[in-house]
Amino acid sequence: MTMDPGTNDLNILLSDSPHDAPTYRPPEYRGANMTTAHVVGKGTIGGFPTVDLIFIDENGQKYVAMLTGKLIQGLASAVQGMEERTK
Repeated sequence: MTMDPGTNDLNILLSDSPHDAPTYRPPEYRGANMTTAHVVGKGTIGGFPTVDLIFIDENGQKYVAMLTGKLIQGLASAVQGMEERTK
């Protein structure tokens, strides 16, 4: 599978509560369960880790989202900041 190697940033949106967060509904959005997170050492051309997130929908269709370790670290930092913000 080919993924766009130039995709190395992510818009991180913050909401203080579920009431403030967007609602994701079909048909534009469909739910899927994350079943696996696979951390791959030297997954990028530059030799940095990547994380493959595997999802399966209600029909058994499998999906993969490939993220760089830096994106995961950015998400973790946002979660940590939100925990501090909403204490």
